[in-house]
Amino acid sequence: MSNLLQDIEAQIAGAKTDVARENVGVVREIGDGVAKIEGLTGAMMNEMLDFGSGVTGLALNL
Repeated sequence: MSNLLQDIEAQIAGAKTDVARENVGVVREIGDGVAKIEGLTGAMMNEMLDFGSGVTGLALNL
């Protein structure tokens, strides 16, 4: 039982507690190579966007 407690304490002590801020939006529509996205309030004109799985896009109309 004490080994289990020591293992748990070691896992907790080694846990990463870094905080990262992400700007996440929702894809509402896709068609003709254009994705309409809502919620990316921090996106800038001509900014490269990462859709995940290696797919990127370019912010054009804000």
